[in-house]
Amino acid sequence: MSIPKEPEQVMKQRGGSVLGKKTILKSDHFPGCQNKRLSPQIDGAPNYRQADSLHVHGVAIPTTDGIRNVLNHIGAQLDEKQTRVLWINLREEPVVYINGRPFVLRDVERPFSNLEYTGINRDRVEQMEDRLKEDILLEAARYGNKVLVTDELPDGQMVDQWEPVTNVSVKTPLEVYEELQAKQYLVDYERVPVTDEKSPKEQDFDILVCVHFFTCGLNSVISS
Repeated sequence: MSIPKEPEQVMKQRGGSVLGKKTILKSDHFPGCQNKRLSPQIDGAPNYRQADSLHVHGVAIPTTDGIRNVLNHIGAQLDEKQTRVLWINLREEPVVYINGRPFVLRDVERPFSNLEYTGINRDRVEQMEDRLKEDILLEAARYGNKVLVTDELPDGQMVDQWEPVTNVSVKTPLEVYEELQAKQYLVDYERVPVTDEKSPKEQDFDILVCVHFFTCGLNSVISS
């Protein structure tokens, strides 16, 4: 049986446990995602900002380089200012990094709409990310070590392209932060899934309070 190469056919025949039929991997960075009024602008970390003089920071989902750039900006390297950081990822949908860029799962017919998993917990979303990584590597094995991804052009059009991948170029968010810890970055990582544009639930606040209590020695908090 011949292996399809046309994007529409590839999407129709996807059969992964997470990267399933009629789903796409959409780049989480798109034209205009950077608010030009915010400063400083940190490469790879859209909409970085700090809450006045507080040690509380916010950023959209960054690239892997963007994460390092934010940590370097704050001084979270072991040999620098000794700033310990708690990075809280609030994304509810599964995210995966391919060649340092973040991608999210989308329905092919609703590429601009987040997939909602209201009530999902950290363990479940990270299990989905593990399986999504496996699905990507399996698809790449079928198509000459390439996986089909979707980018957004400045005019809003979607363009499909083949992204080269290897076993080490696909990472879950947890793996990204674990690698940073191994490289002597003073960063703790927490995942608190919150539905986009909706208020956090009481249990989410409970988790955040508990996390703060058990990491009271940290110097800065970052939310993405």
